[in-house]
Amino acid sequence: MKFLFDCDDTLYDLSWPFKMCLKEFQLPVPQEQIDSFYACYRAHGDAIFSKIQTNQITVDQSGAYRILKACEEYGIPFSEMDAVLFQQCYKHYQQKISMNPVFHAYFSSTESECGILTNGEDMHQRNKLSTLQVFSYIPANHIFTSGQIGVSKPDIRAFQYVMRALDEKPSDWVYIGDNYINDMEGAKKAGLHTIHFNRHHQKEGPCSDHVVYTEEELISLLRKLEGREKNGQILSEA
Repeated sequence: MKFLFDCDDTLYDLSWPFKMCLKEFQLPVPQEQIDSFYACYRAHGDAIFSKIQTNQITVDQSGAYRILKACEEYGIPFSEMDAVLFQQCYKHYQQKISMNPVFHAYFSSTESECGILTNGEDMHQRNKLSTLQVFSYIPANHIFTSGQIGVSKPDIRAFQYVMRALDEKPSDWVYIGDNYINDMEGAKKAGLHTIHFNRHHQKEGPCSDHVVYTEEELISLLRKLEGREKNGQILSEA
């Protein structure tokens, strides 16, 4: 049994640093709108992600842009300097992210081969993985970023690159990620099995072999799949 994980919003809750910054800046976002405001913030960042990949802008410039545009969309007064300071605050809290203890327990005990494939600038993503202590469990040669390999999910070439680098068959691997389009559609088209960790209850669809919503559900499913493999059952069996 072999598992390939996404990083952001899979190994940790990506919204946590954002929500901490909302509190510090006291942005007037009603509690019931925080999730939609966060989704808006992410969408504006995703829209210019390719510019980071091609070195047209920096990660910090992208971060400032997405909060500025989200505030603009929600009618919240926010200056460019405010946006720069918000991004600095966001980076501060990114250095305090952590994996749920159930992940640590799983990675420290599993016999399954594991790897990482994540979108993002190489050093930026590796710094986050270091903060999460992922390198304690997964060897560096099993960790891949879109910035490193030059192509990003959902492009099937990202998954194909990893499989070639590891000299593996896609059908022997399960990809675990939070984003349906980037992770589930991309991995499925590349021939991998899929687990959608839909932490924030976003878009779902038929490319997911399994869907879970919490860390505990995910780890329980991974253990179950490991048990099924030992009994000769197929990975995608419900």
